Amino acid sequence: MFQSVSQAIAMTSLTLTINDLFLNHRQSLIQTIYRIVGCPQTAEDLAHEAYLKMLQASKNQEISYPHPFLYQIARNLALDHLRKEKIRQRSDSTPKDGEDTGKQLESIPSTVPTPEQQTADRQQVSLMLDALSGLSERRRQILVLHKFHHWTYERIAQHYGISRSAVEKNVHIALAHLLSAQEESPF
Repeated sequence: MFQSVSQAIAMTSLTLTINDLFLNHRQSLIQTIYRIVGCPQTAEDLAHEAYLKMLQASKNQEISYPHPFLYQIARNLALDHLRKEKIRQRSDSTPKDGEDTGKQLESIPSTVPTPEQQTADRQQVSLMLDALSGLSERRRQILVLHKFHHWTYERIAQHYGISRSAVEKNVHIALAHLLSAQEESPF
């Protein structure tokens, strides 16, 4: 019973996190999609679809990095939309005699990240995990409770039996440590 209640609370917290993420980045997300598809209405529709797909994905898997995950979903949806549009346009016009339709399909861009992008992403994740492991256990836990579980400073302070000010300082130092590691990164 306790586990299902805690899972329900975690799921509600994650849904709120995704809602906040989408609302805070909605315009940027729409602009990113617009640059790919070139249509404002389609960009809005695909942004909303990305939000819904992220909510669905969060039910089946843990999302460690929700911000880039949302943008990757949006990018994939935009590229899928372009691909479908190209296919639709090609099917409307009949191929000329001797024209190879297979070559037309090969020219459609892939949504799979390039090997270079995959390597850079892996290196960035590794860098952040290393930076997190460089924090003390308690500081790391305080950061996770605040940033990922959305606990208030007061709740964390009460949980650890420390002052609100101490919690704020721990969160600030942890974030500064992560930002410093990211700034020093060659990626």
